[in-house]
Amino acid sequence: MLDKTLFSEIEKAANEHCFSEDEVAALIDRCLSLGHEELLADFKARAPDHLAATRADDQGFRARCYDRWREPMDLLRILWITAQEIGEAHAHEGPNGSDPLVFDTLAHLHPRALLITSEIMCLLEGGFADGALARWRSLHETVVTAMFIAKHGHEVARDYRASIWFENHKAARILNEVGDRANIQPFSADEFAEIEAMRDRAEAHIGRRLNGDWDWASIAFSRNRTNFVDLERDVQMDHWRPRYKWASQRVHSAFRRPEELLGMVEAERLMFQIGPSNSGLIDPLHMTAISLSQMTVTFLLYGEPNLDRAVYAKIIQTLASDIGDTAVRSEKNSLEAYRAQNASEIGIPEKGGSDQ
Repeated sequence: MLDKTLFSEIEKAANEHCFSEDEVAALIDRCLSLGHEELLADFKARAPDHLAATRADDQGFRARCYDRWREPMDLLRILWITAQEIGEAHAHEGPNGSDPLVFDTLAHLHPRALLITSEIMCLLEGGFADGALARWRSLHETVVTAMFIAKHGHEVARDYRASIWFENHKAARILNEVGDRANIQPFSADEFAEIEAMRDRAEAHIGRRLNGDWDWASIAFSRNRTNFVDLERDVQMDHWRPRYKWASQRVHSAFRRPEELLGMVEAERLMFQIGPSNSGLIDPLHMTAISLSQMTVTFLLYGEPNLDRAVYAKIIQTLASDIGDTAVRSEKNSLEAYRAQNASEIGIPEKGGSDQ
């Protein structure tokens, strides 16, 4: 695109000024030797000092962000450690009379929820509340999927696990269609045939072909087409739909005004946020805590729960509730302290943005 634009402008100038072929050639040579390589080399030479200063600023911001949100952030990490240790111990216990396939599937989904939560914590500690909210969307989907499988049992777990082969086949087909334009090596005929064979074996195993992303769940319903909201309603999690749609705004590219970002909720003037902010962490903190507790409790209480796991589940739920309360308190106390100090160089809020 850049080359086309450059040569289009050269052609336009040549036509306007009736340049000869030699003059056009000279103009091209001049444009191609404008010194961009020297300029780039200069940028790279000056980069280390600039990057060192940027890293120092980032470390300072993260320290101040943590100082503001220390209590709920620490509680969320405690919740993560507790959920990880209890979940791992439960996974090692095995199904204990419950359906082995469902248990194993939940034992896969629980670590996925822990990983997503780790990513969210990293975003929160870095001051990216809106990124954390967007990542929570995946955590919520994981929770609802686990609840749905735990409720409906073996056949749904079987179809869920088989769905990977249908998704692999669809992805391979799309890749081969656009591989040349995407500069990706397409699958060979033999490789694609092997992927197709795996899809066919999965189809024979479950007795049907899966088409949509959530088609694996349709066996639990009386209709063929299933979407995520059907799963939410089925496990009585549809009251989370407004928050899910809210989080989806941070995933997709629909127009949003800059002041609608969580990171801008305490901004004193209109800005475009392009970096971290220590504002707006309450909802991502609390929603993440609740979702991780839901996932862990679903796993712990699948099958026949015992007293120990029931107690652990109660601890997990209490921790999640405490995180919401402490997050509200942290925001309120720190904001009041900032306003009392009436200082713009320290305290809260602090924005990483641009008003350009």
